[in-house]
Amino acid sequence: MREVGERIVEIREVVMDQQVLHDIVAQAVRAPSIHNTQPWRFVAYDGVIELWTDPARGLAVLDPNGRARHLSCGASLLHARVAAEAAGYDVDVVLQPDPTEPEHLADLRLRSGAAAGRKSLADAVSARHTERGAFSPEPVTPDVVAALRNAAEVEGCWLRVVDSSDDETAVAVLLTRADAIERADPAYLDELRRWTGHGSEATDGVPASAVPDADPSRRGSNFLLRDFVTDRGPATVPDVSNDPPPVERPLVAVLGTEDDDVASWLAAGQGLARLLLTATSLGVAASPMTQPLEIPDTRSRLAAELGVVGHPQMLLRLGYASDDVPPTAGDQTPRRHVEDVLNVTED
Repeated sequence: MREVGERIVEIREVVMDQQVLHDIVAQAVRAPSIHNTQPWRFVAYDGVIELWTDPARGLAVLDPNGRARHLSCGASLLHARVAAEAAGYDVDVVLQPDPTEPEHLADLRLRSGAAAGRKSLADAVSARHTERGAFSPEPVTPDVVAALRNAAEVEGCWLRVVDSSDDETAVAVLLTRADAIERADPAYLDELRRWTGHGSEATDGVPASAVPDADPSRRGSNFLLRDFVTDRGPATVPDVSNDPPPVERPLVAVLGTEDDDVASWLAAGQGLARLLLTATSLGVAASPMTQPLEIPDTRSRLAAELGVVGHPQMLLRLGYASDDVPPTAGDQTPRRHVEDVLNVTED
């Protein structure tokens, strides 16, 4: 027996095949993270996989309190859980196991038991990607919305669909305001430059191949997406077409939690990851619109405008990728090698 925080956890020796361990962590690092910073590392021993956050990979300007960094790590935790279960393990998770080590976010304790494995979401890990291209007009059906809501609620989160014109207008206004505030901040632009446009050899950050060439402000959408091109100049070829851009009408939803502490951020990350994997398994694409959540004023106003009880943690657009627009290379967004994030040691 070992005491972990205020819990007593029975340790059962599990001999973990090194290839299985490698595969679990490889799936964990496929999780989404803010600007693809991948702010996590893992330590493994005796059937235990520890998840640690790496503050050095945080965003000091965009995420000064580490909320988005912890949410990213929570998403990685859910991916690890899904991968371990698919490999035939039962998984016990202990959050924040050591109060003296705030960077030690969770322990995954693996027990043999799920002999057949549970692969319902594991197959979606490699297919999931952020879709920054245009969405088709096809609506997301109520049964799919119900499945996405259930995915969030399984992890202790709530999902609020933005389903009225007044709510859509409020979200669009706050999104545009927050984006303008950030784009006017030279420190924000400098930080964004450090994490975008890396070469093909990079293993983190947002590559140019994952970002549409067109200025997001020219999209046929009320919801302004983040422009990862920090030094965009005027268009070299004027747009002489009289045809307006295709209108995008994605489903917009807010994922949130009752509280707003580290445990809540980790829950939000797990809820987000389960929602995104569920969406992928149902053929639904997704992309974040997080600017209003990155500024305290617009974040609190978002909650007030939508009348939610709790704290918004993620704002998403969801829908079906347009057949008329070539897909972005989101599925090729780089990831660090397992060997760079995993340390196998003796207890």
